[in-house]
Amino acid sequence: MIEQLKSDILKAFGEDLVYTKDCKFLADTICNVTGTRISTTTIRRLYGFLKATTHPAKYTLNILAQYLKFDSWEDYCDYHTSSLEKKLEPKDYWKAFRKKSLNLSKETYQLISGQSGISFPAVVAIKDAENRMEEFLESSKIAMSFVAPGGYGKSSMLAKWFEKNWIRNQREDVVVFLSAINMISFLRKDFKLDQWLKDQIKFSKEKSFQYFLEHPEECESRIIIVIDALDEITYDDFKLERLFLQLKQFILKYQESDKIKLVITSRNTTWERFALPIVLKGSQLADCWYDLGRNVDKINHTNLKSLTNHEIQYVINRTINQEYSICLKVADLSQTQREVISNPFFLELFVKLFDPNKEYANGEGHELLKEYLKNKIFYSRFSEEKTDLLREILSLIQHGKFGTAAKKMDLRERYPIHLKSAGNYHAAYEELVSYGLLTEYIALNEKYSYCRFVKLTNELVFETLIGIDLIEKHGGIDFNLIKQVDIEYAGYEIKNRLIKFLISGAFSNGVSLDFKEIFQLSNDTLSDTGILDTLLSSTIHAKAQRSELIEYFCTNPIASDYLNRMFMDCRNISEQNKWILIALAENKSSKSLRINALGILLLHSIFTLDSLRSEIYYQSLTLEGLDDTCSGIAITHRLSAILMFKHFFDRDTDQIEMLKLYYYREIAYSGYAKGGNQLDGEFELEVCLVLSYMKSYHKVIQLVDDAEHLYINYEENVITDNLKILMSYRIFAQHALGMKIDDVQLEHLQACESFIQSKQNYDLQIYYYCMMISVYLEMEDRNQVEASFNRAIAISEFANYRLSTNGLLKKMACVYNEWGEMTKERICLDEEQKIFNERVSGRILETLFV
Repeated sequence: MIEQLKSDILKAFGEDLVYTKDCKFLADTICNVTGTRISTTTIRRLYGFLKATTHPAKYTLNILAQYLKFDSWEDYCDYHTSSLEKKLEPKDYWKAFRKKSLNLSKETYQLISGQSGISFPAVVAIKDAENRMEEFLESSKIAMSFVAPGGYGKSSMLAKWFEKNWIRNQREDVVVFLSAINMISFLRKDFKLDQWLKDQIKFSKEKSFQYFLEHPEECESRIIIVIDALDEITYDDFKLERLFLQLKQFILKYQESDKIKLVITSRNTTWERFALPIVLKGSQLADCWYDLGRNVDKINHTNLKSLTNHEIQYVINRTINQEYSICLKVADLSQTQREVISNPFFLELFVKLFDPNKEYANGEGHELLKEYLKNKIFYSRFSEEKTDLLREILSLIQHGKFGTAAKKMDLRERYPIHLKSAGNYHAAYEELVSYGLLTEYIALNEKYSYCRFVKLTNELVFETLIGIDLIEKHGGIDFNLIKQVDIEYAGYEIKNRLIKFLISGAFSNGVSLDFKEIFQLSNDTLSDTGILDTLLSSTIHAKAQRSELIEYFCTNPIASDYLNRMFMDCRNISEQNKWILIALAENKSSKSLRINALGILLLHSIFTLDSLRSEIYYQSLTLEGLDDTCSGIAITHRLSAILMFKHFFDRDTDQIEMLKLYYYREIAYSGYAKGGNQLDGEFELEVCLVLSYMKSYHKVIQLVDDAEHLYINYEENVITDNLKILMSYRIFAQHALGMKIDDVQLEHLQACESFIQSKQNYDLQIYYYCMMISVYLEMEDRNQVEASFNRAIAISEFANYRLSTNGLLKKMACVYNEWGEMTKERICLDEEQKIFNERVSGRILETLFV
């Protein structure tokens, strides 16, 4: 509409604007006609002589409309809109409204996608947020909010949701996707939210946006209003309060409509100013809000979950792995790294800093945090003031010994953070809060009176700042500093996290630590799995020390037990951890650890079709006999690995091992019990999967039947997730033996998908989807057959399980042959033969799954 206005003004003016002096002449002419002056600079911006970053203010638009003999900008828009739409039939107004809304929403989408720090196709859709959105839309509530600190991916999440539903798919709902930044010039005393929404979508008076809001019976679908980034409008509290009150009025006005939905996003600070005094103050408004959570005393109101490992992997696959043609897996990263990059801001930073030649040196979690602190504090506006404030907060809480939060009043006594006129400390403090580095909350103090506290929001940032301060005061990292923290912070919850930081920092900076001294730390320190994991993962920077490290791990009872439990999910071996298993298998550890390591390595080499290593590991494993020192998981892995090797490489079933199956189960039970584990079908889960691969379906059914009696709690009627998976094994076995699957069994199989995915066990997931191919094939559901195949093949190729990929391709070749799709059959057979020739080296394997 603005382009139309510009054209009409030039027509009224009578000539084009060629030179900048023409802009001054036009400004003078408008002043003479309207009696109100518009600056020459404004005219130059409007017609492109100067770069403009915002739309003209409403004040300017009103004057320009008056120049064209209209009372106001609204009258001008209504006149032109009605003239364009006067030929429409009443039924077409909704279509026109939907089209206008969609075009406006696409502009917001393009703005967000264009500002993404990484290629927008590589940005992941957050499944949990999308699920919450859909649940909200189906609920009776009118409003919901997504709250998170700056840089947490709120806008990108909404853009991905819009892309999925209105760009890739044609959803019937009308979406009005707007950026709140467009409100800046409208937040005057007369601001009305519904009027502002109407102004965004110019429409005729008779069938305006307002008309559909007030007559929901005329709406053919829902109207979803999405206002993104409320926090980016203004820091003026009066304007923010004006906006919040308008949101309140809007929600209460349309709360009875089942056609109107409102979604907003905000940073924590802005949301707390709205939620606490306005939403939660009256139950009427709170009852309109979806998934509000009425805990007023909650410290952190963030409700956007961190990224899952699967979502992180999605981004890595489309950025790092694509750029460098490598296969970096989330499982290859340390615990600290995974924790840090679950925040979208840090994941983006990780992608930008990654260098495959530095062996993750730039990807260490704390290195990312240091980079973040550099960008947000040390190289930002008011850097000195921000540094002063953060150091003072740490000083007030004795560097973590007196909790994690300081009284805001104490901070105010040191620095004037509450006074706008007193230097830059107020502005520095406001930025730290706005970007989510600091969080304010109200709680009871030691005198049982309410007090406002301030804390560092991100625990890892908190630990990093304390760690940096400790290192600076000590003059560097060495064992004496670690020992000092172990003693001085004894009994404090932060102690082990600080030690993790120091160990990781030492290795990443090339500082050599004496493992003999490390393993002399207190028992509660060495019992922390995070510290043990940090020790193992940090040696990626000190390969020469690996053998020494494993030796100390094996001689320390606590660390040895950790190694035993480390590889419960046996086939998911990262390259980073493979060296641990190889070291354990070299007879430097206990019998239980050696057997466990060899079993895992043999299973992994079978699935990756590494026949040479499979032979070596098999020979070593058969030389290791069992005794009462072996853990349950070691016994389970040994039996599974031997059975798999005999079946796939020797084309023979070890009948002796099969006959001793129940004997092995009994000693495995004993091993699990000795380890303090509660029996929950771990042995059956592992062995039934192997028996299924071997097509020993009768044995599978027998084992699951026995497991039912062992693991069902009939008194409480509780069935564990493991037993539900075992029941699915039995259904698959029965189906493979010719029994048809009824609706109840199908429902059980579909319900088990989430349990199986939560196991993060690649071959279990592959087997499940492969068997679902057979189930859906019997039901003649081609779409589900191909969907199950695609899921299975994606997991198999990601894990590099060539044995599984080979079997899946062979199976789908048979399916495509049945369907008469010869081209697809030939592609599958060619790919299968290529794997067979490259990997098997002349051996003949029975094809898996077929």
